[in-house]
Amino acid sequence: MITRQIQLRYRAPGHVRFQLPPVLTTPESAAALTAAVRRIDGVYRVRLSGNKLSIRYHEAFCSFKQLARQLHVIVTGLEQQGRLKAPVVAVRHSLLRRIKETPVASWARERVQDVRETFAAFGILARQGLKRGPKFLHDPKALAFEFANDLLVLYLIRIHWHRIVTQWIPNPIKHRYEWAAIFYMTYLLVRSRLPKK
Repeated sequence: MITRQIQLRYRAPGHVRFQLPPVLTTPESAAALTAAVRRIDGVYRVRLSGNKLSIRYHEAFCSFKQLARQLHVIVTGLEQQGRLKAPVVAVRHSLLRRIKETPVASWARERVQDVRETFAAFGILARQGLKRGPKFLHDPKALAFEFANDLLVLYLIRIHWHRIVTQWIPNPIKHRYEWAAIFYMTYLLVRSRLPKK
């Protein structure tokens, strides 16, 4: 029965909101349903938005139980009369779009994005290396070590960025150990950049 698919989402004195199944939200079904609900004694406002049916009523004329009973009678009547028809969803995707939505295609897009971001990071590090001038000629081992450190930091930021934004910043106390690790790594990075005495 359709009535079992109707869910009560909100209830306050004189105001209720139901979530309706798709079969009750087609234009024909929605028009018949709202017209019938408006005729209930005490109901003064009916609004159907998407799959949400909002009803405002005077409790002096109609209690919540009476309203629910009347709604059940209305929906059952519409169902028995055959006035409820499932919505027809015509979805036509092109072959190219269907290929793009496959798991393999999304995996490939993610890998391409990772490669682009990696090359962008290499570009930043290469520009910094060129600014340092002939240091590479004097101490290639130190420069290679700094380059590897920078690459590791960028990689760690890239991997953890989503967690930093969505979990660590909103709950710093809960993720205090992660923040301690970040501060310690920052300290090590800054210390490695300081000139040696």
